[in-house]
Amino acid sequence: MKIVVLQGSPRVNGNTAQLAKEVIKPLEAKNAEIKWYNLNQLNIRGCQSCYVCKKQAECVIKDDAKEILENIAAADAVIFATPVFMWDMTGQLKLMVDRLFAFMNLDFSSKLIPGKKFLWVVTQGQPDVNIFRPNFEKSVKVLQMMGFGEGKIFIAGGFMELADVSKQEPVVAEARQMAAWLAS
Repeated sequence: MKIVVLQGSPRVNGNTAQLAKEVIKPLEAKNAEIKWYNLNQLNIRGCQSCYVCKKQAECVIKDDAKEILENIAAADAVIFATPVFMWDMTGQLKLMVDRLFAFMNLDFSSKLIPGKKFLWVVTQGQPDVNIFRPNFEKSVKVLQMMGFGEGKIFIAGGFMELADVSKQEPVVAEARQMAAWLAS
């Protein structure tokens, strides 16, 4: 199994990264191939709406997103990991999500192989895990319109300070459930 992790938090080892690592830990134990990207450390430009990707196989922008797009195309699943910033995903992750536009044809059909699963791994300070869920439900629909397959949202709340997510047993148990779903 091939999985791409788009880690959108500026904190390389923060709550979001810890939670995404808890999800992939059981998958690594099953020899899944993981491509992990800390987006804040990469050179990724925003989509230029030039539509060149509609006329050729790939995006024309030569930056770090090129490799990521290639790996997403070859992956079985994608994990979008983000803390909540201003009620939504981080800007770092949004830049990459916008670049997924390269997977759509002019007629809005998809260039992706059908059935690619995806998971939103979300951390937030707000304890109510449903308060921002509608924003990520919208993102699920956008990804499915682009040709991604089944998607889920995994939100862990109440993390105001850097905490050791791996010590939060209910959160780790849910992470294992998400890993089992991705592998199924």
